[in-house]
Amino acid sequence: MKKFTILICLIAFFGFSKLSAQDYGNKVDPLKLCIAIQSNNFISDAEAENALDRILSVIGASKRFVLQPCDNINNAVAVSYKGVRYILYDKAFMNSLASGNDWGNLFILAHEVGHHVNGHSLDLVLYATETVEAETLTSKRQQELEADEFAGFVLGKLGASLSETTSVLNSLSNDRDDTYSTHPSKSKRLLAVNAGHKKSLKNDKTNYLISSNEFFFSGLNKAKVKDYEGAITDFTRAIDFNPNNYKAYTNRGTSKRELNDYQGALADLTKAIELNPNVDTIYLARGSIKNFLRDSNGAIADASKAIELNPNNGRAYFNRGTSKMDLEDYYGATSDFTKAIELNPKYGKAYTNRGASKVLLNDYRGAFADLTKAIELIPNDKYAYLNRAYAKNGLNDKVGACNDARKAQSLGMDESDLKEIIRLTCN
Repeated sequence: MKKFTILICLIAFFGFSKLSAQDYGNKVDPLKLCIAIQSNNFISDAEAENALDRILSVIGASKRFVLQPCDNINNAVAVSYKGVRYILYDKAFMNSLASGNDWGNLFILAHEVGHHVNGHSLDLVLYATETVEAETLTSKRQQELEADEFAGFVLGKLGASLSETTSVLNSLSNDRDDTYSTHPSKSKRLLAVNAGHKKSLKNDKTNYLISSNEFFFSGLNKAKVKDYEGAITDFTRAIDFNPNNYKAYTNRGTSKRELNDYQGALADLTKAIELNPNVDTIYLARGSIKNFLRDSNGAIADASKAIELNPNNGRAYFNRGTSKMDLEDYYGATSDFTKAIELNPKYGKAYTNRGASKVLLNDYRGAFADLTKAIELIPNDKYAYLNRAYAKNGLNDKVGACNDARKAQSLGMDESDLKEIIRLTCN
């Protein structure tokens, strides 16, 4: 049977929190965030605000996130919600900041600022809707080290000695195996803090990191409103300030892809992987471009690496299965789509592609079941109707096949893709 069109849907990657023009004085959303962590009322804390101002004055940053009290969490937490960045903190936990010499609590606050400055905090809305994938444990540990280095830099600039800067880690960290932990071992954290503290003692440009990330977040804003040329300009400036800003390379690459500069996108994503080879979603983004350029083997290699880094990345299985279909490995493709469905039983496109693979393997009953489920999940999926028409034809249901072909036609399917199935079933 002649090959027919299947759905190719590779996910564009923007794996970091996106800022938008929001009201930073709104108290409703931060209250919801606090209740989500610990059900308590919130009260203002001018002392903590003053401490935050001290940190921001060191790096020359604008205050582009909300400092919000949240009682009884015994910590401080950096999160983003609806495009706004927050630091939620336990007032009792931070109540000694005003004295100016409680370096432990100041370190914790600077550490959370570091998560925002480095673009670590995933937007909770994007995460909940699966717009972005959760970070792997390896990536989370790397982010903690970056935030530690930032905190070490800030406290050094504020006059803390290295021993004062690292004192808090003695009570918060240990040197047990960190393989299955979100936080690195104490020895690794101490090295990161030491590196940041050393940078604070130099006379060179001290705001390189914040300048890079200011342009990075500006680029994210522009990409969000589809100003990809402006976004590329900002990401380039971010890279100029910090050549190791792998997130800027990643997002510049995805912006270039939107402008059909596929070779430029590949180069940027490859550079991002060189700078940080442990982020599964960057491999996923590069693999999607390789698949588009018909480098199916390269796409499979990238999807496999993403799976190695994050075995629960259903999109990586989906993308790998799609590339296997291009190589006519329909059994392998079916296996990958099955894994994607196991990880997300409502993955409609995975049902569509698995159904198409089964048609090509002459498993018409299995294909019919998958494609019917795909249509249940995505009622306007023209590819699911087209492929189900082939499945029904294989089951000798000519009338049903013709009806599905006509439905695909009404949904905008190209006439050239419908020609064969209509000839087989509608005459």
